[in-house]
Amino acid sequence: MNNTIQYLQKLTSKTILSVVFLLGTLSSTLLYAASPTPLPQFHIRDQWNLGGTGGWGYLVLDAPAHRLYIPRTNRVMVVDTDTGKLLGEVEGMKNIRAIALDDSGKYGYVTDPTDGSAGFVRVFDRSSLKLVASVPTGAVPAAIVFDPSSKSIFAFNSHSHSATVIDATTNQVTATIPLAGRPGSAITDGNGNVFVTLPALGEIIRIDATAKNVSASWQLTPCTGPSGLAIDSVRHQLFTTCEDHKLITLSSKTGQVAAIADGPANAGDLDFDSRHNLLFVADTTGTLSIFRRESLLKYSRIQQVKTQPGARTMIVSQNDAKAYLVTSRFGQNTGAASEELQFRPTPIPGSFSVIVVGR
Repeated sequence: MNNTIQYLQKLTSKTILSVVFLLGTLSSTLLYAASPTPLPQFHIRDQWNLGGTGGWGYLVLDAPAHRLYIPRTNRVMVVDTDTGKLLGEVEGMKNIRAIALDDSGKYGYVTDPTDGSAGFVRVFDRSSLKLVASVPTGAVPAAIVFDPSSKSIFAFNSHSHSATVIDATTNQVTATIPLAGRPGSAITDGNGNVFVTLPALGEIIRIDATAKNVSASWQLTPCTGPSGLAIDSVRHQLFTTCEDHKLITLSSKTGQVAAIADGPANAGDLDFDSRHNLLFVADTTGTLSIFRRESLLKYSRIQQVKTQPGARTMIVSQNDAKAYLVTSRFGQNTGAASEELQFRPTPIPGSFSVIVVGR
């Protein structure tokens, strides 16, 4: 009997020790799980001085070819994103604004309003970097997109309040779509829908790329003056910024609007990285704000990266969440100019550069 009691006592002690050990192990495991290793912070990884004169327009990134296309007033700079080196320039244009690339890897398309009296889409060969065609548009074409489902180019004419539709296989105009107001930013979902902001009307419209007509028009109240435009085609979400510094999202199917965060004042370009659920917003002060999607209607600002004043023109790589921004150093106009132009910040020749932000 005494032996049995002693055995049970020893067994109980061993059991208690085992339980304590297991609880300790579990506590350590839970503590580790609750404190994961934080992700690396975004920072300026590189800055490439490209120099040259002139202003700049909206950027286009060809990630598979490791190329960044930059409109520079009368030419397009083509930059190797692996090395930061200038590969060459597409010349022979006058006053270019924006670029679109086809899905074959062969051609690029540039809006060129010239002096405002005639508008063109200039077509260039991406291998030779030579112009191969010029297609007339409406007055002052600016935003431009390539829709892969219809193989069409949509050039949006600021002064004509219209969209010129061009067959990318023939470079022929197939339609002119009237718009209710001056078009701003434009983007495609890749599935036959093109979306355009009408800033003065506080609207975003949807164009059916196949039917070549406006299929929906959505008021963004209380948002006024929608500016840039980004899209998550997978989850059917559009993103834009408002004059009251709000970031909003709307369904690309229904147009339902929701405010998701406070954005920066004087916001420039924005872009969404659907692979990493990150929304990037650049502004004129030289601050890049980065938001992470927690849910479809909840976005948290996770970081602000100081870049350089004027760095509001941006595009983001969907492969590695790198943001490419362009700007210049600015000074006072020392040439013969009106008083307004004399005191307006003027890009210093030779100081233009690309800023690369990543983890």
